[in-house]
Amino acid sequence: MTFLSRFEAVLFDLNGTLAVDFDRFGGHQDYYDTYSRLGGTQLSPAAVDQAVETSLGRCLQRYDEGPWDPFPEFGEFLRVDDPDEQLLLEDTVAEHELGWVSEERLTWLTHLAGTHQLGLVSDVWAPSRRLRAYLGTSKLADLLDAIVISSDVGAVKPSGRVFGLALRQMRTDPRSVVFIGDNYHRDVEGAAACGMATVWVSEERNVPGSVVPDRIVARVEELF
Repeated sequence: MTFLSRFEAVLFDLNGTLAVDFDRFGGHQDYYDTYSRLGGTQLSPAAVDQAVETSLGRCLQRYDEGPWDPFPEFGEFLRVDDPDEQLLLEDTVAEHELGWVSEERLTWLTHLAGTHQLGLVSDVWAPSRRLRAYLGTSKLADLLDAIVISSDVGAVKPSGRVFGLALRQMRTDPRSVVFIGDNYHRDVEGAAACGMATVWVSEERNVPGSVVPDRIVARVEELF
C-alpha cells in the first residue's frame, strides 16, 4: 500500500508544489515586453515597471502581515484609473506569476485521477483568468474535481475558507483527504486545521511549528 492509497482525495498547492518557473518578478524582468505583447501601448517602460513593482510591494506586505480573509483584489493594490490599463497591468502580473506543470507530472496526475479525486487550492495575487486559461489548455483542469483560486475567493491560505470550498466541491470528508504543499504555515498548518492529512514539500526536515506533517518530501515525485 502506498501513502496516497490511504486517501480518497488529494488536494495540491500549485506554485512551488506542482508548478515550476513561477513568480518571475524583480529588477531583471522585462515587464514592458510582457505588457506590449498583451497589447499595451499607452504606458512607458518606466511607468509599467513602477506600477508592477509598487503594486506587488503593497500586495506582498498584506500577504505577509494579514489579515488573510478577506484579502483584497489585486486592483486595490494597483490603483490605476484607466480600466483598460488596469486589465493590461493585471494580466502582466498574472503572466509573470504563472508557472507550468511538467509533462511528467501531468502524466502522473492522469494516472492518479483514475483512483482519486483531485483538487487544487492555489494562492495567486492577480485575477485568475490567465491561470484558468492555462489549466484548460494544459488539460490539467480535466483532471481536477475541485479548483479554488484565492483571487476568486477573496481569501488566501491559511484561511480555512479556501480549503473548505475545495472540500465542498469534492463533497468529501476532510479525514479522507491529504493536502500537498510547499509552504509550512499556509499549506500544512492551514490544511491540518481543517482536519486533513498533510505532505510538506520541502528539503528542510526540521518542522518549524507544532503541526507535524504526515510526510515530508523534497519533490512530489517522491510520492509517485
